[in-house]
Amino acid sequence: MSDIITISENGDGVVFLKLNDEHRKNTFTDDFIEQFIAALGKVEEKGDAKALIIHGLPDVFCAGADKKNLLALCDGAVHVKDLAVSRRLLEVGCPVIAAMEGHAVGGGLMLAVCCDMVVAAKESRYGASFMELGFTPGMGCTRLLEELVGPYVASEMMYTARLFKGSELVEKGTNFNAIVPRTEVMKIAIDMARRISEKDREPLRLLKYAMASRRRKTLVEAQVDEDLMHRITFALPQTRANIEAMYKEPK
Repeated sequence: MSDIITISENGDGVVFLKLNDEHRKNTFTDDFIEQFIAALGKVEEKGDAKALIIHGLPDVFCAGADKKNLLALCDGAVHVKDLAVSRRLLEVGCPVIAAMEGHAVGGGLMLAVCCDMVVAAKESRYGASFMELGFTPGMGCTRLLEELVGPYVASEMMYTARLFKGSELVEKGTNFNAIVPRTEVMKIAIDMARRISEKDREPLRLLKYAMASRRRKTLVEAQVDEDLMHRITFALPQTRANIEAMYKEPK
């Protein structure tokens, strides 16, 4: 495993998965997606995880879609690779906590939505920015985002593509477990994970399976509509132009 994704543990059943691609700000490159899914598999293979904390860089939790893959969709590819991230997170056999110290945009926010608990930072910005680029939301966003922020805030996020500071979301009222100063995000997440780790692993596994069941089914339903919308919107000339204009390759 390269340093794009790193795994560590503290010995009491709490495992940490860090999104660590500083160069590309944790965008969904092919390598990132492949290593992320492989890391989840390694956590499960080891068999002793009672809680998994996913965290990113101090300033960016996850920046979402990668330019190369978006342009491939414009060229007619219909397989959306980052959908595997949503599905795999809902299948993990232990509770997963997203500790979002930094910003999370588009698919990056959906990565957190597909976790079981979410802690965010007041200073960071979060949003479903898909429409800013001219294509419709994916990764189950059209069904699952409302579970985190409520249906009307989810609608505002998707239709406007606006990014909200965590402090603004506190005022709007959401289903985040906590929205706290950035310096407190990991502390809150670790405290939650340690409380979970005091429980027996098999009941935790069964409870995770049951509680994620509805969202797994919802993701399948969302995929039907989202795939159709993607076929249409990624074929629009303006979508390619938007992607080319807004994505700048890191130096």
